[in-house]
Amino acid sequence: MIENELESNDKFKMIIANNLVKYRKAAKLTQLELAERLLYSDKNISKWERGESIPDVLILKQIADIFGITVNDFLTENGKVEIGNVDKHKKREATKFFSKQQFLILFLSISLVWLVAVVVYSFFVGLMPSSQTWVWKIFIISLAVSSIISTVFSSLWCTNLLNSITVSFLIWTTALALFICIPFENNWLIFIIAIPLQILDIFWFIFKKINKVIKKSQEQKDNKSKQIVNNNE
Repeated sequence: MIENELESNDKFKMIIANNLVKYRKAAKLTQLELAERLLYSDKNISKWERGESIPDVLILKQIADIFGITVNDFLTENGKVEIGNVDKHKKREATKFFSKQQFLILFLSISLVWLVAVVVYSFFVGLMPSSQTWVWKIFIISLAVSSIISTVFSSLWCTNLLNSITVSFLIWTTALALFICIPFENNWLIFIIAIPLQILDIFWFIFKKINKVIKKSQEQKDNKSKQIVNNNE
């Protein structure tokens, strides 16, 4: 009787595991992407998909919401793969470039920065004509602020490549703003400091790219191992 219960539990785990793999692939999500949405490690997803453990009911409900299905779909053996309105439930995915709506938000945010810069410039020049010798620096500062906004939005919405480009823009516009606005002896050294920061940005991009490739490779190996085990059974 105990053996029958163990076999039943193992079968139950494998049904959930197989359905989790099936629905995740149908939703075109990697283990890492699903883990990030659940705020779990991709190792947990891998264990669930191998049938080594099963997520609790609350987590199953979260996963079902992401896929646009019901919890009962995970418990049905050999059920049809019918992903619901997955786009409604899942978070925004990182894209190569900004979408039209995202670009509009970015454009309006940066435009607001430059509008404020123009208003401040006009105010000082109108009231203090002599301020023309220094108030133009407000536009250099606006350039740096614009790069900060671009970096923040690209980190939220875009891939590592575009994010790395905006970080590079941030590094050099900030260096330029400091060089122009804070005069001191040998202030050109600011650009020398910016060089290692740029190198770090490049290495960070490469590191994240390699790490992503390794994660995908490991996931493929896990899926192959699981497929071999299922075939043997």
